[in-house]
Amino acid sequence: MGGTAPTPRTTTESTGLLITVEEVARLWFGEVGDGGSASTNCQRIRRLIPRTLPARRIGNRWYVSRAVAEAWAAGSDPASVMTHPDTRAAAEGA
Repeated sequence: MGGTAPTPRTTTESTGLLITVEEVARLWFGEVGDGGSASTNCQRIRRLIPRTLPARRIGNRWYVSRAVAEAWAAGSDPASVMTHPDTRAAAEGA
């Protein structure tokens, strides 16, 4: 039996069809920091399950289709939509 051993996958590297809520949080909000805490970001995503975001529960974890998560990230609104209307109007007028 020759050949090299396969390289082990790291926890941050995922290539499957399903990704965890934590991976979705990194995809949508970036690394923890300015976007809030990891727990807060994951909770935001869990609130979308199951009515808005299709997901599957396997054991104690929720998994989301990678294609769906990437499509949501690609079609997301700019952060300015969450600003107060007065602030948004002032920024657009300036």
